[in-house]
Amino acid sequence: MVVTSFAQLKSHLSTNTQEPKKVVVANPTDEQTVMAVLTLFADNILTPIFVGDKELILPLLDKLAISVDVLEKLEIVDVKGDEETARKAVSLIRSGYGDVLMKGHIQTRDLLKAVVNKEHGIREQEALSHVAINEIPYYHKLLFLTDGGMMLTPDLDMKKAILQNALNLTNKLGYTHTNVAVLDASESVNPKLQASLDARALKEANEAGEFVNATVEGPISLDLSLSKEIAVEKEYDSPVAGEVDILLVPDIVSGNLLGKSMITFGQGKMAGLVLGATVPIIITSRGSTTEEKINSLMIACAM
Repeated sequence: MVVTSFAQLKSHLSTNTQEPKKVVVANPTDEQTVMAVLTLFADNILTPIFVGDKELILPLLDKLAISVDVLEKLEIVDVKGDEETARKAVSLIRSGYGDVLMKGHIQTRDLLKAVVNKEHGIREQEALSHVAINEIPYYHKLLFLTDGGMMLTPDLDMKKAILQNALNLTNKLGYTHTNVAVLDASESVNPKLQASLDARALKEANEAGEFVNATVEGPISLDLSLSKEIAVEKEYDSPVAGEVDILLVPDIVSGNLLGKSMITFGQGKMAGLVLGATVPIIITSRGSTTEEKINSLMIACAM
């Protein structure tokens, strides 16, 4: 299955007969997080486990006028303080009690510190990386953008790890083949640009069989990645052109700028996940909407 929209994904999840996924939410004391979780709880897509200070969680639920019927079904693990909340949430995941970890009103550093703890954490892969999943009106399917949120200036080995995390995501979503564009300013290799050399190296690694069920193209410019017409005009021949699934950016600055421009100028919708742990982790920004959190939850549950 190639996912074309978040609406299609929700329809798929709603008709799926599997058990709802257990989502462990660390400190659910902000309205957007709670409403996103309870929306999908009502749709039987997930079962929430709230971890945090009960004396803060219950008043919020009361403010949101959550029904008694729903309240009776909610599991709340009463824990005080951000660091202890993070440790408890991660321990629940580590013990197999949850399928997804979600950040509520808690410092990101506290949650990630518990995630990467060598003795009690849930880190699985070499790198934790961020993937933004974007639904853009001018493109015919979802675009996976990585990494615009975690790795600052990754070297070639880190880019391989970032790419593998993203491919693990598309594989778990049911993609039988994934097209990857390793972005650069041009489709020609420039020996003076490390990003260009890395892009060629990633393509060569793919050709050597390092990445399975994928076609990796690079270096390639953004316009060629997204438009078959432009590729034809420039006489550029690649199966990735106009059919890309994953956009791999050179660094966090370019990834952040591209991702925000898709939302701001492109009127897109977004989801975001941190990958590389034993479960997907939802770490959205303070400005994230309820819709973005719902989209992120749906992608995580679909994995």
